[in-house]
Amino acid sequence: MSEFWRQCEGQVIDNRFRLRHYLGGTDDSAVFLTQLAEPQSKKAAIKFIPAGPNADLQISLWRRIMQLVHPNLLRLYDIGRCRIENRDRLYVVMEYAEEDLSQILPQRALTGSEAREMLEPVLDALVYLHSFGYVHSRIKPSNILATADQLKLSSDTLFPIGESRKLSRKFDAHDAPETAAAPLSPAADVWSLGMTLVETLTQRPCALQPGSQADPIVPDTLPQPFLDVARHALRRDPRRRWSVSEIAARLNPVAVAAAAAQSVSPLTVPLSTVPAVPAAKLQVPRLDAAPQIAQPAPPRPQATKPPKKGLELPNYVVPVAAGLLVIVAALALPKILGHRSDSSSSAATAAVQPEVQPDPVEKPARRETAPAPKPSPPAATQNSLRAAAVKRAAPEPRGSAVTTPTPAAVRTDTFPSANAPSSSASSPSRGEVLEQILPEASGSALATIHGVVRVGVRVHVDPTGNVAEATLDSPGPSKYFADLALKAARRWQFNSPEVGGHSVPSEWLIRFHFTPSGPKAIPTQTAP
Repeated sequence: MSEFWRQCEGQVIDNRFRLRHYLGGTDDSAVFLTQLAEPQSKKAAIKFIPAGPNADLQISLWRRIMQLVHPNLLRLYDIGRCRIENRDRLYVVMEYAEEDLSQILPQRALTGSEAREMLEPVLDALVYLHSFGYVHSRIKPSNILATADQLKLSSDTLFPIGESRKLSRKFDAHDAPETAAAPLSPAADVWSLGMTLVETLTQRPCALQPGSQADPIVPDTLPQPFLDVARHALRRDPRRRWSVSEIAARLNPVAVAAAAAQSVSPLTVPLSTVPAVPAAKLQVPRLDAAPQIAQPAPPRPQATKPPKKGLELPNYVVPVAAGLLVIVAALALPKILGHRSDSSSSAATAAVQPEVQPDPVEKPARRETAPAPKPSPPAATQNSLRAAAVKRAAPEPRGSAVTTPTPAAVRTDTFPSANAPSSSASSPSRGEVLEQILPEASGSALATIHGVVRVGVRVHVDPTGNVAEATLDSPGPSKYFADLALKAARRWQFNSPEVGGHSVPSEWLIRFHFTPSGPKAIPTQTAP
């Protein structure tokens, strides 16, 4: 049949596309080199397939695929119908690729770094296709092509997810086992990708035992992480296969380390979120009667003879009275000593006022930059942190600079052995971003953006400053960029706010902006 196709060289299809050179094909299909006239003359490939009973559906599907644009997908330029040697044919004109992976494998297998370079663009394209409701359906070395030093997947075999398709060709190892009787799903692409990965590293796909329901045996000689990817992709049960996002995470060591860090979280020994007990209450055991109340003696015989002890009080009276005395002292002492502390504080404030007017109390306690062990954030982040610090300090009432030290002075004078809380313990402090991680979007994916892709991620931060949970607040138009933003947000580090001298959980809204020049992040604390 190839001889028949070679004889077609030189023919002109629809008075527009001359068949310049036969590139290859099968008995039913063929690919030729042709040339586009508009908008500029350049090489293209034209492929012919038989026009069967579903020809109109295939034409409609190709028209929808022409609307897809991704840097790792071959572009479809034109489609149509024609007759060659008295047989109806469908044709699709697509972007021309200089070579494909099947031309390299007979000579040598790919190295580990080359396999990774092959997988990354393929995974990017599959994430894009699956998000739009399509599967590739024919991932194999001959459909992974190179054009202008860029790897791309063929586009003419795309098929809607959830629909069944009858194969007009012979079933091979790259086809997922369930596709013979079940609708196509993203798991079918994962199987094909796993088989292709094994073939690129060993020069042959895994062997399938006829009639066996066991998983294919993946060679142990495959290096990691490709061995894990292949074993989890080549599961006969599609429900047990890894998803495309899980494969991408396994190939990214940083993501694996972040997941391991979350599995052994410092929260296994969490800090207490219960507010500190006031120092006044801690002094109750110092009362003379407290030791007798804390350790009640066993019942005595005379306890059953109340007439002999007319002045004996019930057991609860003494602790109640002690508690009332403590409360009265706590309320009265600040008022009694307040005049002295107010006057001294006012004098101190008046003395300092001419030199430090913006915020005499808050400014020395502010921390403009992250601690030394943490990597410094970008300049834009530092500026935003400074702006946020000034914004938060502005609404503070000036009177707090005088009134806050008063309770601390009372507690310190009354109970010298207790640890007096700082002046900020009466109100929650604001948290800070210690380390922000930007999404690792590929340059090819960023090149597809027109304008700005906005994704909002809401994170819940535990008292240690680690992200305990991250959810999409506004996913935006692209699932690909939403997943990248979600993974990046989980790796952020924060300086948790404090309430009553203890670090407490907080909540942040991180807005990621993806542009062709790269991603940016805008964090905002929403609680407390």
